[in-house]
Amino acid sequence: MNKKPLKLTALFLFFPSLAALAEQTVDIEIQGIRGFRAVRNTDLNVHLINKEEMDGSERYQHLVTQAVDRGLRVFGYYESSVRFERKQRQGKRDLLIAHVTPGEPTKIAGTDVQIEGEAAQDENFDALRKNLPKEGVLVEHQTYDDYKTAISRLALNRGYFDGEFKISRLEISPETHQAWWRMLFDSGVRYHYGNITFNHSQIRDDYLNNILNIKSGDPYLMNNLSDLTSDFSSSNWFSSVLVQPNVNHKSKTVDVEIILYPRKKNAMELGVGFSTDGGVHTQIGWTKPWINSRGHSFRTNLYLSAPKQTLEATYRMPLLKNPLNYYYDFSVGWEGEKKNDTNTRALTLSALRYWNNAHGWQYFGGLRARYDSFTQAYITDKTFLLYPTVGFTRTRLRGGSFATWGDVQKITFDLSNRTWLSESSFIKVQASSAWIRTYAENHRIVARAEVGYLHTKDIEKIPPALRFFAGGDRSVRGYGYKKIAPKNKNGKLVGGSRLLAGSLEYQYQVYPNWWAATFADSGLAANDYTTKELRYGAGVGVRWASPVGAIKFDIATPIRDKDNSKNIQFYIGLGTEI
Repeated sequence: MNKKPLKLTALFLFFPSLAALAEQTVDIEIQGIRGFRAVRNTDLNVHLINKEEMDGSERYQHLVTQAVDRGLRVFGYYESSVRFERKQRQGKRDLLIAHVTPGEPTKIAGTDVQIEGEAAQDENFDALRKNLPKEGVLVEHQTYDDYKTAISRLALNRGYFDGEFKISRLEISPETHQAWWRMLFDSGVRYHYGNITFNHSQIRDDYLNNILNIKSGDPYLMNNLSDLTSDFSSSNWFSSVLVQPNVNHKSKTVDVEIILYPRKKNAMELGVGFSTDGGVHTQIGWTKPWINSRGHSFRTNLYLSAPKQTLEATYRMPLLKNPLNYYYDFSVGWEGEKKNDTNTRALTLSALRYWNNAHGWQYFGGLRARYDSFTQAYITDKTFLLYPTVGFTRTRLRGGSFATWGDVQKITFDLSNRTWLSESSFIKVQASSAWIRTYAENHRIVARAEVGYLHTKDIEKIPPALRFFAGGDRSVRGYGYKKIAPKNKNGKLVGGSRLLAGSLEYQYQVYPNWWAATFADSGLAANDYTTKELRYGAGVGVRWASPVGAIKFDIATPIRDKDNSKNIQFYIGLGTEI
């Protein structure tokens, strides 16, 4: 009774010993196949054979023949044959060469793809017909499988949840070397949105409903759900947004539950930076992203640097009609600046209405008021201005804090007149455009342009904040901050009524997150648009795409300066380039 187990044990121990004796004695080389994909797929199938089988035997040759057949069949070669040749090599394993004759390829003779159900009238399914192979094209199994997958994926994305293939065949005729696609997809009915509910939200449902891009009864579309998540997240009211669709096969509807978790009522931001224009600066922000159930919010921002200080508080009121894109901003602020020949203090008020559209443009219009007490050059004055303002902006950026693509467009119109309590009349228009484009991954172009026009009979009554100055990191590099402007007879900066500035910068990536830059700037701040007033600057720099944003270091000098200035300016800055 005890001997049988011993014999069996000995037998099991014997077989592993035989396996251990098997080893690779030849290398394999495949010849005769054309086309990168066919070669790659065939090699992959051949190399899936166990190395212990690579002994050059008839069994191994049979396994290679099967692998070659599998690798070629998916590309329409169904009659391949293999002839083997063994070559001895000194100091190396023998080389087994597989001479492959693929045979005549099988080509598409026709495609019969039909859509039934409600999807038959859906133009998105018609668009898939552009991807059908033409007659005479080599048949590929992967292309056939990909097309089936595309139909199934499109059906799910567009709410045809009951869709199924009633016919799905790839027909092959080895005798004629022809293939046919046969597909019949029955989509069934398209599902529609059912109940849409909100949970955990601190904002009223009527405001939330007016953010929705869908309503009950609309046809289901998966992209709508990702848009919902993005829209509610962009409101700044919620720390997280979860959209849960629930499919009801009986009613052919999709109920949508939107779970919204409120943000904390208070948020603080602290930032420290440095630039050669303004030195060290500190920025402190306090935000209440929501105050009440109507989504009102409040934010304050304090900016401190040696030459300039600002404090601003803004109260935002979203409109019920479209809370995400329509709102009022009411702001109060204080500004102070002491730099060059400017010493000014100002109290500002504004009431603005904003409209955002689907193309990224933001329009605004409203009323501004400011009281300035200033000294510019040797002239001291106080003035009160009340003026309407309108404008529009658009910002598009891709690539995070160090954008690889983007542009910013801005234009503002201000109009002041003594008839509505202003102490000075003026018309001011200011527009700017900036672009970032990246080519071949490591070539980057940054371009900026700005133009300003101020019409007034007495510029000395206009506060310095509304006059034009040029020079500095964001203007004409090679010149100091706001150093370009008309001067009085004593050489003191007065400020101009015309502004023009342009910059072209080329950057090359020398190391991950590091870019070398060269640039040329030109511009003027004057009382006329004349070429003689233009100033030119050029230089080189370094850009670091740091975790906290773009850090810039530039060296620039004036070019052909009319005052023969030979200064070299250094600029260090943190923040977006446009």
